[in-house]
Amino acid sequence: MFWPCVILILIPLLGGCSAIELHGQNVRATAEARADIGDTTAEPISAAQAEITQVHATVQALSLSATEGAQAAIVASASPPAAAQDEAGATAIPADFLASAADTIVYGQVPVDSDRLNVIAALAFDREDRLLVSTRAGEIYRLLDADEDGIAEERRLIFRDVHDELGQVSGLVAIGEVLILLNDGRLSQVQDQDRDGAYETITHLSQELPAGMSPLQANNSIVRAPDGRYFTADVGRGEILQIILR
Repeated sequence: MFWPCVILILIPLLGGCSAIELHGQNVRATAEARADIGDTTAEPISAAQAEITQVHATVQALSLSATEGAQAAIVASASPPAAAQDEAGATAIPADFLASAADTIVYGQVPVDSDRLNVIAALAFDREDRLLVSTRAGEIYRLLDADEDGIAEERRLIFRDVHDELGQVSGLVAIGEVLILLNDGRLSQVQDQDRDGAYETITHLSQELPAGMSPLQANNSIVRAPDGRYFTADVGRGEILQIILR
C-alpha cells in the first residue's frame, strides 16, 4: 500500500510538467549558464587571441626582412659593382679608381701624310658619342664601331679643307650640330647644312687669338668643362684661355 500512496501524492506535483517540458527547461538552463560564462570570458579570450595574432605577424615580418636582407647581401657579394654613369648616361670611372698597368690596342686609323704635316692633330666626340679625328691639314674623319667590339670597322671622311681656308688645325670640339676648330691661332666653325653627315661650310669666328702663327706655338686642343665652358691653351705663352662663343 505504500508505493500506490507515493504515486498518488507525486501525480498532482508532476501533472503540470511533462517530460518534454522538463528537457526544454534543462536545455535553457544549460544555455543560460554557458552564456553567463561567455559574458565573463569572451573579452579576455578575444584580446589574448588578438595579441597572439599580432605577435605572429611581427615574427613573420621580421623573418621576411631578415631573409630579404640576407639575399641582398648574397647578391651584392656575388655580383660585381655596377659601373656609375655620368649625367649623359656614359659609363664613368669610379672616384677611387687606381690603375696598376696600361696597354693600348689599335681602335682605328686615318690616312696621314707627314710630308705636308697632315698628321693627326685632335680628337673629339660628336653629339652621338662617335669618335672624330682631325688632321693638321683640315681633314676630319668619323670612326664607327657598329658592333661595339672595341674596334672601329668604318672610317668616313666628313670634312676636307678643299680650298685651304683653315691652315694648320690644332684643336677640335663638337657643339651640337657644328664643329669648332682651332686653326692657325684662330677659331673657325664648320657646319653640315644639308644634314647628310658631312660638313661643307666654313665660318671664321675670330680673326686672331694670342698664339703665334707657328704650328709649334699655336693654340693646342679644346676641352669642355663640366659646367659647359670651353678652354684652350696658348702653348707658346703658357696661357690658359677660356673660349667665349656668341
